[in-house]
Amino acid sequence: MRFSLRWVAIALGWLPILVMADPCRDFYATACGNWSAIHANDPYRSFVGQLDYDYQEELAELLDRGKQDDEPRFLQLLRDFYASCRRPLTKDQVLRVLEKLIALDNVEDEELTVGLTAAFRLEVLVEMERHNMYDIWTQLLTRTDLDWNRNETNREPLSRQKFDLLWQFGEVYHDKELAWHLLSNLEWPIMTNRVEDDDDELPGSLGQPPAFWMLPWPKFKPTYGYLRWLARSLAETTNRFLLIYIYLRLKLVEGPTTSWRIERSECAEQARQILSHPAVWLMEKHHPRLNEEPLLQDVFQELKQRFGQKLRANRNNFSERTQQYLLNKLERMELRLSVLPRNCSTKSLMTSRNGLYPVQVHRFGSFASPFYMTAENRLLVPLSLLGPPLYSANQADILTYSGLGFVLGHELTHGFDPDGVNFNSRGRTSHLVRRELNRNGRFQRELRCLNRKFGSRRDEKFADANGLELAYSAYFGTAQTDRKRDPLRGSADQKQQFFLNFAQFFCSDEEAREDGDDHGSDRERVNDAVANFEPFREAFDCPTSRNRRRQQCRLF
Repeated sequence: MRFSLRWVAIALGWLPILVMADPCRDFYATACGNWSAIHANDPYRSFVGQLDYDYQEELAELLDRGKQDDEPRFLQLLRDFYASCRRPLTKDQVLRVLEKLIALDNVEDEELTVGLTAAFRLEVLVEMERHNMYDIWTQLLTRTDLDWNRNETNREPLSRQKFDLLWQFGEVYHDKELAWHLLSNLEWPIMTNRVEDDDDELPGSLGQPPAFWMLPWPKFKPTYGYLRWLARSLAETTNRFLLIYIYLRLKLVEGPTTSWRIERSECAEQARQILSHPAVWLMEKHHPRLNEEPLLQDVFQELKQRFGQKLRANRNNFSERTQQYLLNKLERMELRLSVLPRNCSTKSLMTSRNGLYPVQVHRFGSFASPFYMTAENRLLVPLSLLGPPLYSANQADILTYSGLGFVLGHELTHGFDPDGVNFNSRGRTSHLVRRELNRNGRFQRELRCLNRKFGSRRDEKFADANGLELAYSAYFGTAQTDRKRDPLRGSADQKQQFFLNFAQFFCSDEEAREDGDDHGSDRERVNDAVANFEPFREAFDCPTSRNRRRQQCRLF
């Protein structure tokens, strides 16, 4: 078995220290070795997580520098959020932040979240899973802090006299009486609504006012049902009024005194998650990565060509209409770098912010993960993907194709996976094509193969296997459009290096990562992708068993 290249790679710093595992049995162990032990003290738990961490450290560095003279106005909200997360704020500073938010033309969930972070010292946001105000309030209502001084806040209902003294929002909220009516209808049930359910009373400290709580709190011992009701009531309150209400309540607070402090990378992560477009704009201005686009577009076009060759082979004997449908979709598929619109002024970016493409981290995985958008027939690649250890300018082509090439091939395949293939290039369902696919014997046989082997994970497993095949073919193939590459291309050592670099994209601390999603564990993804790929078996001299299950499932 040939392992010389592995030790060269270790010497060059390409790979972690590998364990002597059998690549034919567990290629993940061969490629990733003791990655988790080496990175045990690092703040990330995966190869892709390292990309995010490094990107967020760069963003934090820019935000720590402070505002620049020529900075556009839309960056101020990003800076306000980061500042409220990173540094303890005085009461007056928090009130100024709330005043800015209340005065905005539109107060969306992002703005409300910034206000909550400042007012409640929301360390809980570091663990927030999605933009869901009910979840945020639920976590706030169960938050404890032994060092919090409970006498710091006033938790009695607001009297009409105090309301009149504190009211100052006539310019942005014209109906003062309506505001008082809404406030009363919110506070009175908080104090009196004994939710009757089967839940027991809250144990211990959970029955006490939550840490940093400044809203009314009932005299009776609340139940879990009461907290669910209260979280739902607050989540259903309009954003602008809720900010005004919190502002009035904060005016009654004697403190705040001390506050928590979060590491800057975590604050940058939350700023990037909630206000992604200003964060990307700031990063791209100071750390430009869009100049790598021509290279990625070239790789993407080669991947499209390879998949087009598979479609034109027409192993399924599709009709001419279906063949044209598939080829048209492939031809019109686009690759886009960054979530920001192109050739866009800062003014138009501000006005169009709500219509831009969001990077939904918990729906699509890591920030550094690209994803395929069905409605637009487009791959979107976040700029954070274009950094070491995955990518460096002028790196060897084999590293680009085995890393980024696989990732792009995986996402391209989602346009033609068992679910995605039913949507045309405009994101509309083609009932005629769906009907033909349902009647095509070979296609259905391969689909049953995927279902039998992978169940609900069939789409992701198909994308992994096909993405690897496309990337391998694009690098080692000999089509006329191929660029000139390493003269040693095709050697056994190069093929081993290709597969090792591919697998390292999935290196992680497996015990700290869940495998309950559509992708499966990182170990399974690597081993399943290479299990029945003949070039891999040849590269590592893997024996072919008579009893080995037949080759990988191929839809096309």
